[in-house]
Amino acid sequence: MSEIVEAQDLSDRGAPSKGGADRGRRHFLQCVAAATVAQAGFCGCGLHPALAAGGTIAASGTGPLVDPGKGYLVQQIGDGLYWVTDGAYSTMFMVSSAGVVACDAPPTLGENYFKAIAEVTDKPVTHLVYSHEHVDHIAGAHLFAKDVTIVAHARTAELLASRKDPRRPAPTVTFDTTYTLEQGNQRLELAYKGINHSIDNIFIFAPRQGTLMFIDVVYPGWMPYKNLGVAIDIPGFVEAHRKVLAYDFETLVAGHVSRPGNRQDVETQAELVKDLVNAAEQAYASLSFPAFLRQHPPRLAGTTAWDLHQDYEQTLVSQMHDGLLPKWRDRLAGTETYLRDNCWAMLETFVVQGKPDISGL
Repeated sequence: MSEIVEAQDLSDRGAPSKGGADRGRRHFLQCVAAATVAQAGFCGCGLHPALAAGGTIAASGTGPLVDPGKGYLVQQIGDGLYWVTDGAYSTMFMVSSAGVVACDAPPTLGENYFKAIAEVTDKPVTHLVYSHEHVDHIAGAHLFAKDVTIVAHARTAELLASRKDPRRPAPTVTFDTTYTLEQGNQRLELAYKGINHSIDNIFIFAPRQGTLMFIDVVYPGWMPYKNLGVAIDIPGFVEAHRKVLAYDFETLVAGHVSRPGNRQDVETQAELVKDLVNAAEQAYASLSFPAFLRQHPPRLAGTTAWDLHQDYEQTLVSQMHDGLLPKWRDRLAGTETYLRDNCWAMLETFVVQGKPDISGL
């Protein structure tokens, strides 16, 4: 709770200097680090809850724990910008002299989003920014006041028009390439840089706070969710790492896991992506499908080569998985859960879209 009290005090002082913003960001990152260390005692057994339940979790994946009775945690990143999480989903909101700009509306947060905002300001929410159209990140939007201005990419508006989902109201302001949202003394820079996780996923940058919000691509401290975060375009997913690192940011709001990220998290995941690409290339080079069929010919009447293609794929997936697991098991939380799915996704990318470009990663 001490972080929240300090966040409230800072927000009451108005816009600090750039130096004050830097100190605020450093304090935020220090608080996250301290909470990561301190949480071992939270469950009363000296272990992270996942460990207490018999599982394992890499240290990189731990973060500040959410009080289950409260259901959310809010912390100031710096200069009126706040991170809010329910422990699995996260987003950010910005307090300006003219009101609050909220980013995304995860339905798992629901009404708790407004409680988090009310902890630090009594100003009304004037704007809501959609990162992309997916239900799990914006289906709480219907809870916002009807007069809130909703900003989104033009493709997001098109997709939502076809979804006809009352939980995800249509945007009132759209853009194609870039959009600068200035509200009171605060500024957000929105940019669309191509397909990655989804066809409409945008970058949301708070330059004064050195904070980038980019959803469903980077999983700070964690192995990406299955099939590389269910990315619809894996070459675009790979390329997005270069685009993220082109920003001058210190803090990354990534939409998932139990803590915010930083540049090192992006660089670590870029290394993983390179390993996946190289492992897939090596797997295909080591064993072609015709060679697999010569080694494992169909033996049952009516069995065809196509019946064995799944076995071929899983042979290559196992080769990738077994080669990568020792390196990543202790570096990224969730590796034993998600690595195999991510190996399969990269293999399929080679077949459908070709080898992703990893130069410069």
